[in-house]
Amino acid sequence: MSTHVDQPTVLFLKELERVLQDRKEQLPKGSYSTRLFKKGIDKIAQKLGEEAVETIIAAKNKKKEETIEESADLLYHLLVLLVEKEISIDDVVGEMIIRSKK
Repeated sequence: MSTHVDQPTVLFLKELERVLQDRKEQLPKGSYSTRLFKKGIDKIAQKLGEEAVETIIAAKNKKKEETIEESADLLYHLLVLLVEKEISIDDVVGEMIIRSKK
């Protein structure tokens, strides 16, 4: 398992997490994230599930670009869910590190 971490990637995910936390607190008008947070966990979870299915279908259809696009949607909606549940990306990565050592 590679221990190399692409710093810009990590920084982007942390910044997106921060932006989503801000959206949840401030609820600015016109923001898609705001709409999700206002609709609550059921809608957020539903969107995450939809994106997971769309990612699977794109991958099974062997469509690389579509798989990348759907994976981006999936990661975004996962981060929204994590912010809603007050779970940090650091918590998730920490769990992955623990599991990788087993």
